[in-house]
Amino acid sequence: MARTFSREDEDTLRQLHADGVSRNEIARQMEWSVGTITNHAQRLGLSFDREATRAATDARQVDLTARRQVIQAELLELVQEQMERARGRYLLTGMTQTGEIAAQWLDLPPAKETKDLTSAAMSALARFDQKAKETPETPVGSRPAGSCGT
Repeated sequence: MARTFSREDEDTLRQLHADGVSRNEIARQMEWSVGTITNHAQRLGLSFDREATRAATDARQVDLTARRQVIQAELLELVQEQMERARGRYLLTGMTQTGEIAAQWLDLPPAKETKDLTSAAMSALARFDQKAKETPETPVGSRPAGSCGT
């Protein structure tokens, strides 16, 4: 059985709108689709402030850009650390046949360790490149209509 939008629903919609509740939140609270809320709000002469949404979206994009820059810096530090480890002295430890702990300094890590360290550095560098591509070059508000960015 289909529900119909009642007078009580209209009153609730008017009250939530007057309280400054967003369209999506009204839809959640009233358990109607966003489209239904939009249609009835228009019919009742109610509109939702898109400027507040736009400002919140722009602020979120600025925050995400700042976070990406922090992650990019951390990834570059990780690359640097892995490369330094791959080029630096390496403490090789193990057990002798008699069960004693043996340690020996090598000028460079063994080939497997060098490969693993280089692989970690390359992986971090690839993530850096990915994050760099995700960073928008222009502020959200200055993008042409219809364009989108992350």
